[in-house]
Order: sequence, then structure tokens, then C-alpha cells
Amino acid sequence: MTSKICIIQCTLLNSLFSQELADTHYDGEESENNARHHWEDELLVREVCKIDVLPSSTYELTGIHPTDGPFTYPVSKMLVFNLLTMDNQHSNIAISECLVSSYSLNDVSDEFHLKIEIKDDEPFINPIAGVYIANRDIPSQLKDA
Repeated sequence: MTSKICIIQCTLLNSLFSQELADTHYDGEESENNARHHWEDELLVREVCKIDVLPSSTYELTGIHPTDGPFTYPVSKMLVFNLLTMDNQHSNIAISECLVSSYSLNDVSDEFHLKIEIKDDEPFINPIAGVYIANRDIPSQLKDA
């Protein structure tokens, strides 16, 4: 099995972007006061062999609490991209399904390209790179902490 690099781009859409304004005044392009996106995160994972797309999945959010030690909380209603690497390791990109405007996964020559557009009308957290959890999907144990 051959491996590839995987380029992951997550962008937060700007719901105030006007294509009409862009077409009328900027040849269809965005401008300083009419941006398509608020921000973009880009990640790169090397030696990826396979990517499984797992809709309506449960993502295991793990970490270490300063006083209580290690924790694991299940987060449901997630769109998970499971990246399998050459050394049989798994990396996950996970996003609450209610946040996803669109995504595309393309396998081109020696690269995978994963693009995810996030809606800007739902508050969310980004606890670690590549994980976006809507506030309404945050486990209650973390909300009380």
C-alpha cells in the first residue's frame, strides 16, 4: 500500500459574504470588506494510506484535567475522518455535523485533499487541531467543569 500526504483545510464561512457585491465590483472575487471566510486552518498529515469517512459517529475526546487526571468523553453526532498511516496509526479529524456546510475529499496523484467548510452561525470550540465541536454537542461533564 502506498502512502500520501494529506492536506486538510478547514475554513469558517462568512455568512455576510455577498457574491453579488463581488461580481459587481470585484470581478467575482472577494475583497477586504467582503471576505468569503473568517479564517482558515491548514493541517498536514504524512504517510496516509487510507481515509475513512464516518458520518454520524461518536468521537472520543481525551485529555488530562489538571486536578482530576486523564479523561475520555464521547461526543456524538460527529463527522469523523479517520486517517490511517503507514505505521498503522490513526489520526482523526472530527467536526459536529451541525457545523458542516460542505466537505470534499479528493485523491490526487500523491496527495489527499480534504476541504471542510464550517458554518458561522453556530458557536463551537476547537479543543485540539482538527477537532471542532458545537457548543450544544459538548459533553455535559465538560460544561460543568
